[in-house]
Amino acid sequence: MRSSEVNEILGTFRLHRKLTRDLLRSLHPEQLALKPFDRAGAFGKQFRHLLDIEKCYVESMINGSLTFFRPNIDHALEADRERLIQELDLEDGKLEKFFESIQWQEANEKYIDCSQVVQYLGNDNIRASPVQILSWLTEHEILHDGELALYVKTAELKFPGSWMIWGLK
Repeated sequence: MRSSEVNEILGTFRLHRKLTRDLLRSLHPEQLALKPFDRAGAFGKQFRHLLDIEKCYVESMINGSLTFFRPNIDHALEADRERLIQELDLEDGKLEKFFESIQWQEANEKYIDCSQVVQYLGNDNIRASPVQILSWLTEHEILHDGELALYVKTAELKFPGSWMIWGLK
């Protein structure tokens, strides 16, 4: 049984992941290669990055150690909208399954070794619980809502209806 805290964070993650998915679905496949401004990555790179970070966080909850080192990043995903959506769905399913499989106490008290990534997370985050990891994943998704909003505005594209939550249309 999941705690209300986990349910709330998962609900927030789902909401923002829906925005990501809706935006991805709204783009024409050729728009994934669009770089809306100088020194920006393409839309496809943003979506692939969100997927890669989720993989890192989900793997950490399963294996007990967080790393952002991914030697086999599939850059071909950046140009394939349908595969990106499928992979996002797959990782989201793994995340949900993980939190369905553990007890409340374990979600809050199992510690994941974050020492490999402390330079990103700060010295106070040598270890983190799955609930903390889920919070970081959710915060990362929200950060990219902002980046993607800038991308859409700069490229003069339309937002999907769900983005009205941010007052964007």
